[in-house]
Amino acid sequence: MNCESCAIPMPKPEDHGAGDITNKYCKFCAPDGNLRNREEVRQGWIKALMRWEKISIQEAEKKVDEAMPKMPAWRDS
Repeated sequence: MNCESCAIPMPKPEDHGAGDITNKYCKFCAPDGNLRNREEVRQGWIKALMRWEKISIQEAEKKVDEAMPKMPAWRDS
């Protein structure tokens, strides 16, 4: 299962928001079980991409801004 907010894989219960395997959001997007607001998730996702992919902030922003509207959590927002 992947997070419906940022697409990160959630193979273990502790990867889910609040450690709840029924939560469709990851521990980063919903640390207490409730989904963070769009801008908080966007900023976290940008920072993660910069770190994981070793890319610039501009490249990360472009990737996130293209991917985010396709995610179930953000399609209608």
